[in-house]
Amino acid sequence: MIKEIAFTAYPATDVEKLRNFYRDALGLTFGNEFAEDGVLKYDEATIAGGCFAVMTQEWIDRPPGSASSVVFEVDDIEQARGDLQARGVEVEEIHDTGVCRLTSFQDPEGNKVSLHQRTAL
Repeated sequence: MIKEIAFTAYPATDVEKLRNFYRDALGLTFGNEFAEDGVLKYDEATIAGGCFAVMTQEWIDRPPGSASSVVFEVDDIEQARGDLQARGVEVEEIHDTGVCRLTSFQDPEGNKVSLHQRTAL
């Protein structure tokens, strides 16, 4: 029945501002924007065959700050955490589970974002 995940979306009051945060802080490349009356309502970044989107809260029917499910895979979690901190993002300490390492932060809308690095296969 399920073939793939089409996209995951995070709610925003200001889609352009949130999109720019993900572009500048994480280096995501967005390229599927949709605007109405000159206001950006949706944009998405393709990541390894899947899509991460930012969408107006009215369209997603969820308040900003309510999302917490996206976990981005990184090659070097220490470097990724340091890069975010250098950009002024407050990032949690890294948690080592024995099979992976995780850290989290909040985007400007208050949504939780996590970074993940596999350490065992």
